[in-house]
Amino acid sequence: MLSYIKNIWIRCGSILLLGILFRFLLDVIFSLLYRNYLLFQPFDSYFFTIIITFLVFESLFHLNKIIDKKAGWDKNPYRRFLIQLLSSFCVGLFFALVIRWIAVLIFIKFTYVNLFDEIVIVVFVLLITTATTVVDLILFLLEKWRFSLAELERFKKENAEFRFEFLRAQVNPHFLFNSLNTLSSLVYQSKEKAASFIRELSDVYRYILENRDIELITLEKELEMLQSYVNLVHLRFEQNLSVTIDIDKNAGGFLIAPLTLQMLVENAIKHNVISKKKPLNIRIFTDDNYIFVNNNLQKKELKKYSSKLGLKNIKNRYGYLTDRKLEVIEEANEYSVKVPLIQKA
Repeated sequence: MLSYIKNIWIRCGSILLLGILFRFLLDVIFSLLYRNYLLFQPFDSYFFTIIITFLVFESLFHLNKIIDKKAGWDKNPYRRFLIQLLSSFCVGLFFALVIRWIAVLIFIKFTYVNLFDEIVIVVFVLLITTATTVVDLILFLLEKWRFSLAELERFKKENAEFRFEFLRAQVNPHFLFNSLNTLSSLVYQSKEKAASFIRELSDVYRYILENRDIELITLEKELEMLQSYVNLVHLRFEQNLSVTIDIDKNAGGFLIAPLTLQMLVENAIKHNVISKKKPLNIRIFTDDNYIFVNNNLQKKELKKYSSKLGLKNIKNRYGYLTDRKLEVIEEANEYSVKVPLIQKA
């Protein structure tokens, strides 16, 4: 028990209190066994018990340090428990019986031995050494449990950070891959559109590079980039695509994961039919500390390669960033993604 107390003054103070407690407990036991036994013994009896207690616990303190090197709690707790219990009992008996009686014979000159009293002391020493060893075991298990919880939390945090970094690293290649696909289509349609697309693409990609190491960005900056991206997709789809942005003026200071809106708009374009007969209407608006990306639902069978990063990526990123969940609302003719806006700390 005292092996965990490294400061010698605190340890000595604890031993002093334990010595007084042990003496009093022994007096209580003897007063119950003997009718004429005085419950409160003279001061020298307490002083003698304190000295014996000090010698026992200091010996055990240094003995346990040696045992730690040979049979630490980490190696085999049960084996260590038995070794410490046996050694504590032996040390306790040595001082309580041998050293105590040597001192009695030298200073008191008293030679009468009551065997029953000695048995009581032996049992008392056994109980005390067992209790202190059990306390040591409990302290070890609590420390191990606390350390395990700390390690678990550290592992969870590192795992979440690793997953987030992995997801964020995927965004740039994902966006570039889809942009190059669009550009390849425009090259065959119109060189002018392709040139304009490249200029807009450079602005968007500059934003991506500047914010690639940022977890959160203001909604206002995200909307600025989104407008450049909308200009890009309009070059390809012209009047067949409509993107309306209706944001509360007080929401601009909220935070959002970079490229969230761009990826959601990109998903809507990728998974829905866009034509003169079936134009795609995308509406982006805020409500109750959420931002919604809503579109009319006109699914198409996806024949192109899909990396399946879009919505799953965003969900995982927000799972790391906030406890509020990203929601997907799909109805017969409408599809919405509800993204939580994060307040500045």
